[in-house]
Amino acid sequence: MYKKVMALGMAMVMAAALPVSVLAKDTADGKLAKVAFICKGYSDNFCLKVQQEMEKSAVDYEDEFKVDYFDAETDAEKEVNLIQTCTDSGYDVIIFQETDAESSVSVVKEAVEKGIHVIVTTGQINDDGESHYINADPYQQGEVLVNYAIDEGYCDDAQIAILRGVGGNFHAESRYSAFTDALDKKEDAEVVAAEIANWTKNEAMTITQNWMVTYPDLDVIFASCDDMAFGAYEAVQMAGKEEQVKIFAIDGTDEGVQAVKDGIFLAEVQQNAKSYADDALEMASALLKGEEVENMNLESELITPENVDDFLK
Repeated sequence: MYKKVMALGMAMVMAAALPVSVLAKDTADGKLAKVAFICKGYSDNFCLKVQQEMEKSAVDYEDEFKVDYFDAETDAEKEVNLIQTCTDSGYDVIIFQETDAESSVSVVKEAVEKGIHVIVTTGQINDDGESHYINADPYQQGEVLVNYAIDEGYCDDAQIAILRGVGGNFHAESRYSAFTDALDKKEDAEVVAAEIANWTKNEAMTITQNWMVTYPDLDVIFASCDDMAFGAYEAVQMAGKEEQVKIFAIDGTDEGVQAVKDGIFLAEVQQNAKSYADDALEMASALLKGEEVENMNLESELITPENVDDFLK
């Protein structure tokens, strides 16, 4: 019911963090296309899961291209530098996970002007359609989660706090807007706090520790990703308020799904990490063959205690 996701001198950046290359065997003419995948950050469990799925699926394309993997360390400037480095290094396709919607626009347009195909996965950027994207609807993800919490009565006469992702990030801002749009319409629900935790567990834990003191009657936390939700739970647990504070999250990592099963999270919305990876590689293959491709929006699913067993591995 709730179903329905710099200049050449910067080469030193790549030297400092060499990619892990896979599929290095050559074709008969000794020439494979080169594909770069820039993960938003290995510290982000969901983004790393997408890379891991891509590594598995890339074997199906070993006769077409090899893939190099890079870590942007959840740093928008580093991601821009890596895109520039991959452009200067002659990659045929650059796939990256959006950190924010604006910072990478100019380097992406430069790459496209040089004939490089650019695919944004787990997000999209404001580049007037120069790149291709594979995305989910983050507003829908937030909306289906908050509506479930409201319909089930968890937000009745409640104090609510929101853990936000990186400021300016399309997914972070859209999920936050979905939460607040729904909660603003519910007169007996009060959003007492909303803070940016940059998708990270440690920042979320620190923020939530402060909330436990400032808002001792806090009832609900909406976390825009699993990592932040786990940080919130640790803080709630340390305060001895596991029964009082209800946590809701978005990502649907394996750990997050188990948290719903264990009653740590009340509900989750699952993004499809495998589709983000598989569809990006399929799109890269098609672009390298000169085929037309269309941007994609993936579906996300609500995970509750009632259906969680369907999502457990």
